[in-house]
Amino acid sequence: MSGFERGLKTAGLAAGPLLGIAIYLWNPGEHPPEARRLLGILVLAICFWVTEAIPLPATALLASALAIVTGVAPVRAVLAPYADPVIFLFVGSFILSEGIRKYGIDRRVAGLMMRSRSFGRSPGGLIAGFGVASAGVSTCLSNTATAALMTPIAVGAVRQAGDEGDAGRSSWASGLILMVAYGASVGGMATLIGTPPNLLTAGFIERLAGVKVTFTGWLAFGTPIALVLLALSIAWVRFSLRRNMVGLTIAPTPGPDTAETPDARAGRRWTIAAFSLAGFLWTLPALVSAVLGADAKAVKTLAALLPESGVALLCASLLFVAPVNWRERRFTLTWTEGRDVNWGIILLFGGGLSLGTLAEATGIARWAGEGISGTSLASTPEGLLVVSVGVAILISEFASNTASATLLVPIVIAAAQSAGLDPVRPALAAGLAATCGFIFPVSTPPNAIVFGTGLVPLWRMIRVGILLDLSSFIVIVLGMLALTPLLPHS
Repeated sequence: MSGFERGLKTAGLAAGPLLGIAIYLWNPGEHPPEARRLLGILVLAICFWVTEAIPLPATALLASALAIVTGVAPVRAVLAPYADPVIFLFVGSFILSEGIRKYGIDRRVAGLMMRSRSFGRSPGGLIAGFGVASAGVSTCLSNTATAALMTPIAVGAVRQAGDEGDAGRSSWASGLILMVAYGASVGGMATLIGTPPNLLTAGFIERLAGVKVTFTGWLAFGTPIALVLLALSIAWVRFSLRRNMVGLTIAPTPGPDTAETPDARAGRRWTIAAFSLAGFLWTLPALVSAVLGADAKAVKTLAALLPESGVALLCASLLFVAPVNWRERRFTLTWTEGRDVNWGIILLFGGGLSLGTLAEATGIARWAGEGISGTSLASTPEGLLVVSVGVAILISEFASNTASATLLVPIVIAAAQSAGLDPVRPALAAGLAATCGFIFPVSTPPNAIVFGTGLVPLWRMIRVGILLDLSSFIVIVLGMLALTPLLPHS
């Protein structure tokens, strides 16, 4: 550990409690006792996360414990988000990833990409290739499922490249994997089904403003904005690595090893089958929706029976019963290997969900949203657009993108209607911006998944994430202004 890192941790350990107590005593907004205590805990947690004063999962657990013992909420309410369905999506996808790693499937697929003419000729080209691939998949799968699918392949590319201990190669590896998360988040903005906030936003606009946002209608403004943000995300990741990639080359990767045991071949086939089944079941409701329409009964039935978390658990569990040698009762995965899942990142995201849920329940999140949307700037159409995007990006860093959209879009619509303004444009902008949490591991599930690989330093995620947040703010605001004629209107 360098002297700077040691000093930063020490400063964080001291500043976290002091800032938490200070914000509690100040009590901006004159909150009731529970919300006042939570505000102090949030400040402490953010300070510890930014400085890495203690391990990130430990900060999440500490924040939850403090919320319980200070009476912010009952223990069941604080800990219930640790069992949120998205947590089990993590568990299932991490177990699938373990099978992919065990049987070298990640290396095989990554090797194909690294030998491709389009992207495999340079380290920067591979970063762009994985970003484009993640964004493409994310247009029809949720950003979380996309990150779960693409992260093992990106890790395989890193292993194929060799010496991860080399500074330049290690930095390139972190950029490649980080690009998977950013590609998954940005790609999901392009289509109505790409990420839950899009559907939530369309639903709120239809119910509260009486305007229907169709699939093709969303494409008209979502796709251009997503394409620009994808290009910028690739550029910022490559810019952050510009010194580390000077003279760096990625050697051509050899073909797959043909000298493998029958058990390994069987395990690889079972893992590919489980992985493919997960991808198919994740995509099936969207495919049926495209054919029959979103309101068809079959679509609603499939959505209820095939939630992403349930599919992930089902397909991951199959690896423990799929035999590679039935006579000796050996199966594709053992629980010894299942224990290698990064449980720390699961606790970290559970803690983040818990804090986000408490912020909404105690009114802290609504206070922040209403406070900013109530400024004089929000009294004009352009001002409300700017405020809506800025607040959505800010809230999305500390709450899930779904929670951010759920909280903010109705507020934006109400603010616009009370000021006599068209609510559709600022509401759509807020819905898009809710996906733009790029700074912290707890900001979005894709960030958490790639951070769980252990190959992405927190400081790099923060540095590139800040640049992407600022870029997202500018692109969404300017994009919605330029594309106003293409937007649905009330």
